[in-house]
Amino acid sequence: MVTFAVRQITDHITEFLGRFHERMYLVRGTQRAALIDAGSGFGSLKAAVDPYNDLPLIVLLTHGHQDHAMGAVEFQEVYLNPEDREIFHWSSDADYRLLGLKISRDAKLVTPEDMLPPPDYNRFHPVRGGDLFDLGGTTLEAIACPGHTRGNLVFLDREHRILFSGDSVSNASFLLGKEATTVEEYRDTLIRLKGLLEGKVDRILEGHGTGELPFEIIEAVIRVCDQVLAGDTDRIPYDLRGYKGFTAKERLPHSLKRRDGGLGNLIYREDKLWRRQLVEPEKK
Repeated sequence: MVTFAVRQITDHITEFLGRFHERMYLVRGTQRAALIDAGSGFGSLKAAVDPYNDLPLIVLLTHGHQDHAMGAVEFQEVYLNPEDREIFHWSSDADYRLLGLKISRDAKLVTPEDMLPPPDYNRFHPVRGGDLFDLGGTTLEAIACPGHTRGNLVFLDREHRILFSGDSVSNASFLLGKEATTVEEYRDTLIRLKGLLEGKVDRILEGHGTGELPFEIIEAVIRVCDQVLAGDTDRIPYDLRGYKGFTAKERLPHSLKRRDGGLGNLIYREDKLWRRQLVEPEKK
């Protein structure tokens, strides 16, 4: 049976860690609760969450990838940015999900029989940047953050100054997928995000990694984007499930920590650095 590690972050936030090292956050207000991301759909996340919540519950998905959205099948009121509809559909493929299982560090603890069926996209509600969710004493604001996917969102707990970042920014920011933006666009997103949130955020809770990042991670990844665009990186080859590219800064073995001790990193493709690379040349 798949189990979830549980950690109390604050009086109103509980973290659930899945077997793909995906992190989900239960945020409780006085009137209702929100679950930010729903995990991979291996094992029952609902069974893990229910003992910690007796309020009406909504699920807010940061994006449509399989390790963040598939567990939504167990919940009634789910929100996803419609821009990630296509991503959600191909991420729902059983063979693709099982391929992810094979590379999980905890693969021996999970079996194909633990995989829940995918959610029905037609039951989802749309959510976009600027939408607000009043939980009672806690307001979650959806903020558009295209990069990892074009429909990617982060959620700001306004009253408690906490940002739930999903896969938007990290020590392994991942732009290899066909669904990702260019590095140039991602950099522009982070500059806008930093300006929008400066002075409003004390903590960042991420979707993987160590679980918590300093606000300075945003500026750090902007600097790494600048270095990538300038061609000034360690250019470490990267290959995962057919996703091939480069890691900007060399990491310590089996770690997200940079060898140079710096903060922030980027996994990128050299054919998607600039916007202009996505524009077909004029036919003569």
